[in-house]
Amino acid sequence: MLCDTPYMSSIRAVVGARVSSLQGDEKTSHKTQRSKGEAYAVSQSWTVVGAFEDLDVSAIKLSPFERPDLKVWLTDRANEWDALIFAKTDRVFRSANDCVKLAEWCREHSKILVLVDDGIRLDYYHPEDAKDAFAGAMSKVFLILASVFAEIEGQRFVQRARDRVSYLRNTDRWGYGLPPYGFQVVDHPSGVGKALDHDADAQRVLHEAASRFLAGGSWTGIAHDFNNRGVLSPRDHHAARSGKSVTGSKWTVDTLRMMLMNPTTQGIKTHAPNRTPTRKRPVGTPILDADGEPVRVGPPSFDPETWERLQSEIAQRGTEPQKRRHSTNPLLGVAKCALCGKNMRQRSQTTRGGVTHRYYLCSNAPKACPKVSVIAADAEEMVEQEFLEHHAHRRVRTRVWRDGSDHSAALEQTNRTIESLREDRAMGLFSTPEDEEMFRRQMTALIAKRDELSALPIVRAGWVDAESDQTYGEVWPTATPEERRKLLTDAGVTLHVTLPNIWRIQTDLDAPLNAPHA
Repeated sequence: MLCDTPYMSSIRAVVGARVSSLQGDEKTSHKTQRSKGEAYAVSQSWTVVGAFEDLDVSAIKLSPFERPDLKVWLTDRANEWDALIFAKTDRVFRSANDCVKLAEWCREHSKILVLVDDGIRLDYYHPEDAKDAFAGAMSKVFLILASVFAEIEGQRFVQRARDRVSYLRNTDRWGYGLPPYGFQVVDHPSGVGKALDHDADAQRVLHEAASRFLAGGSWTGIAHDFNNRGVLSPRDHHAARSGKSVTGSKWTVDTLRMMLMNPTTQGIKTHAPNRTPTRKRPVGTPILDADGEPVRVGPPSFDPETWERLQSEIAQRGTEPQKRRHSTNPLLGVAKCALCGKNMRQRSQTTRGGVTHRYYLCSNAPKACPKVSVIAADAEEMVEQEFLEHHAHRRVRTRVWRDGSDHSAALEQTNRTIESLREDRAMGLFSTPEDEEMFRRQMTALIAKRDELSALPIVRAGWVDAESDQTYGEVWPTATPEERRKLLTDAGVTLHVTLPNIWRIQTDLDAPLNAPHA
């Protein structure tokens, strides 16, 4: 119970606040909590020596000893204060077990715990005499009772949230939580609930990443450039939009890849499949409506053709060996050791007179093939001379995207959805009679759609080799060293080095682009 008689001003107080979410009514709740705690300290003539706010922190998920700000005052800074003040019980804990643990900690460390609105003060700072024993015991009783009620209320919150998610699962309304990158939460067009719409700034970043990737850019290069330019990562972008301070989190290869693979980027509602040792960050599985169609909660970020191109390119690069796409070695992928087949590396050597010579050497490890070397300038000149002498008139080979027929993307999506639905059933996710009935309805509709699409002529979308409008002789003079290297590798040019300055040059303009050359 709260006492009306102020304690001595030597009491050092810390005022705490906590909110589960900085949305709706809780946008300013933490400020109100602090005001109440500070006012109570003043009424007791205590000195406020610190304050903290655990924002976007759930008392159901995290105990007091696990919360980012509170745990510091219970560990590293425990000797800096005597009294801990909160506005009410549920700001400290929503578990009777957490209540008992914090009360025991206060007893062991001779602290005071105050819950202003609930009229509770647990005092282990002042030695208890017979006169105060009854008041102290009653404070413990009221504290435990308050924590029990807070726990019951918290469980009701959780159940209501689960019921809401279950109800909204198969609707086109957005349930809760952070929206996928590229989207923002808006009012649903029907006037009931929420939906997703494009976030213009994030959409620009999404489209830049996709365009650069489809143009041949690497995940690493795109992420590195975004970080250098200060483009906010998805985490920091969400924080900035919510009015919170950014943490400086970085773009990563995994972030980019998941972003351009996840159906949520196309405005599709998903649920996460089970994690496995080989799939630690799985792409979500689309949620289906009664007709077996993916539930769309927002507009797609890309048109179907571009999205199909992205998935095709991501899948293709995932099955190819890692290739270095940018190098200062002009003949990387061109100059190879004729004995072991490995690429040759550059090596520079400077004489005492200050003259630098470059060589290409076998790069086999742990031991390179002996005597396999060539003077770099000679090799580069001979490769250029022979290539242009025989192929300058040929048109440059390149890879272009061939769109499929209008229904090809839909057929691919339908087949993936059918397979996903079968996997879910095999995992036991359709466990009730109602679930089984929904599975039958969805599968019946999907199979009918698949059969209808399969009966139509199909031209599959994908990358194909083609010739550009320019010849090798036209593009070579203005090409950069890296562009020239790519022209050579795409044309299947290989320089086989056998002994010092003994080589042969091979060109295979008929081999598929990106295929390994002999």
